[in-house]
Amino acid sequence: MKNATPRAWTRLTLPSAGPAALALLAAVVLMSGCAETPAPAASFAPSTGAPDAAASSSPAATPEIFGTEFQAAPEHDWSKGGPPPFEGVLRGWLTDVDKGGVAEYRPIRFTQSGGEDGHFDGPEEGDVTRYAAPIAEDVLFLADSGCDGSSQTYDKATNLGTEKCTRQTLIDNVKEAASLAGVEGLYRPALITTENGRITKVVEIFWQGGG
Repeated sequence: MKNATPRAWTRLTLPSAGPAALALLAAVVLMSGCAETPAPAASFAPSTGAPDAAASSSPAATPEIFGTEFQAAPEHDWSKGGPPPFEGVLRGWLTDVDKGGVAEYRPIRFTQSGGEDGHFDGPEEGDVTRYAAPIAEDVLFLADSGCDGSSQTYDKATNLGTEKCTRQTLIDNVKEAASLAGVEGLYRPALITTENGRITKVVEIFWQGGG
C-alpha cells in the first residue's frame, strides 16, 4: 500500500462507498502498488583507478589537495591539434594566458622531501601533457595571499584560498609567473575547475614553499 501514490488514490475514487466498492478499491490499489518496479540499486563498487576510455569526457572527481600522483589525462593525441580542456577539477598550474583569455594549464603533484616539507612539481621536461581553455568572464578566483599578494587569506583547515579576486588579477598573476622564464616555483598551485570547456573556478592552494 505504501507504494500507491496520492495521484493513484485520486484516480480510484468511486461515486459510492459501500462495502463492495471499498473492497474493490483496496484490491486495485494493492495491485497498483505491487506492479511498480523498484529502481535498481546504485552500484558503489570501488574504482580501480584505471581511466575509462568510454567515460573520458566525464568530469574528473575533485582531487586530493596534496595528492602525490598526477591526475589521469583523458585520452588525447597530443601530437594533433591544440590541447583540450580538462573537464572537472584539476590540481594544477596555470602557466600562460593569451590575449584572448585562453589559459594553458598543467597537472601537478606534491612531492614530500622529509617531514612536512615538500613541493609541487609538474610533468617531466619534454612531457607535452597540458590543457587549454578560456577563462570565463565570471570566473570565481579565490586567492591564498590576498588580491595583492601581501597577506595570508586561506582556510587553515583546508589550505585553500578564501579571498575573492577579479578575473584580471588572476590573468595578471599568471602572466607574471610566465614571464619569469617559466620558473616552476613561481607558478601558483590551484584547484582549477573547467566546465563545458571554460575555466569557471580557480582556488589557490597555500603551502609554505609557495609553488
